[in-house]
Amino acid sequence: MLAAIEWGKIGELLWVAPVAGLAVAVTFSLLILGIARAGDHRRDGSGGGAAAFSALALVAGIAFAAVVIFALEIITTK
Repeated sequence: MLAAIEWGKIGELLWVAPVAGLAVAVTFSLLILGIARAGDHRRDGSGGGAAAFSALALVAGIAFAAVVIFALEIITTK
């Protein structure tokens, strides 16, 4: 017996997957950028710039962890 195709779920997948991939890529990229630039500013003696990029890294790290935890929750409950 053939299973019925659930077109609504396929349509949902077509927009959710790219959005999730973009969220992971952007948050991880901002995390790496913040860490690298904070080190550069710290080495150059710019405390304000180092603090700003450290804050960016912290926020991006929290957002990245939230995206990963949310994805794992969805995977385990479906």
